[in-house]
Order: sequence, then C-alpha cells, then structure tokens
Amino acid sequence: MSLKRKPTDAEIEMLAATFRPFWRQGDVVRPWLRQHRDMLLELVHGEWSWAAVGAALSKAGITYRTGAPWTAKALRSEFSRAQMPLKGYRRRLGRSEDAASAPLPVEAPVTIVAGVVPPGAAPASPVILPLPPVPGPSAASGPRFKPASLRVQEPPPVLSEAERAEIERNRRLTFGPPEPKE
Repeated sequence: MSLKRKPTDAEIEMLAATFRPFWRQGDVVRPWLRQHRDMLLELVHGEWSWAAVGAALSKAGITYRTGAPWTAKALRSEFSRAQMPLKGYRRRLGRSEDAASAPLPVEAPVTIVAGVVPPGAAPASPVILPLPPVPGPSAASGPRFKPASLRVQEPPPVLSEAERAEIERNRRLTFGPPEPKE
C-alpha cells in the first residue's frame, strides 16, 4: 500500500459536507459505520487515508458524545468492530436468513356490520402437532455430550505461503501498513 498524500483543509471540508446529509443528531456511531461501510471502504481504498476520513467525520460532527476527534487508529478499530456480526441477531428474530427475506403474508381486512359474522372470521381450533420422538440414550452410542477438556486434540492446520500472504494482504487492506513502534 502506497503512502497517501495529506488532503488540504478544503478537501476535508468537502468530504465532511458529503457526510453531513447521512448523519442525524442522535444516531449511534457503530450502526452508522456499518450502514456506510461500502462508502468508507471506497474512500480508504482510493486516495483517502483513515486519518483524513476521521478528520472529515469529526468536522461533520460524526463523533461519540464526548466529541473527541477521530484518530486513524481509533477509526480503524471502531470500523472493524462495527463489521462484526451482531450477537444472536437471527436467534432473536426466530427466523433464518431465507425466512427473513420472504415477505410476510398480508390478510385482507375484515369488516363486521350489525352483528353479522363473516364466514372466515370464526375462531379456528388450535392445531397441536405431535412432538418428534426423542432418542433415548443407548449404551451403543455412548453419552450425548463429551466433557470439556483443555487438552488440544489436534494441531492447528499449517498455512501455506499463499494463504499467509492472502491473510496479510487482507489485513493491510483493512488496517493499512503497520505503524512504526517507538
């Protein structure tokens, strides 16, 4: 990754002006970063550095309540955290991804006039489905769970040079070059 030029104050102000319409007072930072992920990645993979994007976000007022300006390291870290999947998101919905994308059925409105009950409005009797049989423990199959062990069962897989290079390339694309240690 090549070093990026430092943008002028006018360029940072122009970028801040493009961010302002996307931010409403009271928005939460992490979901906002998650929602605008593609736009931010496009900027960073283009000519903008994390530091310059952070300066533009700070100028646009997109900060935590403390109002502390973004640093490159803090923005990269927060951006990375925002990309992590939400805990139990699908489990709370009680649906799989396929069911979540399917439209919900819409019922026609029912109008009751002067005590007349429409034919489809009669209360339906509840349908009780039988539970599937629960397999009992058998001596042949052994216990249903295995006690936890701290012993490593198998060594981790050995990565090839190509796999290591791919991991390092992805890390550099996301976080940029490593910062020099002082």
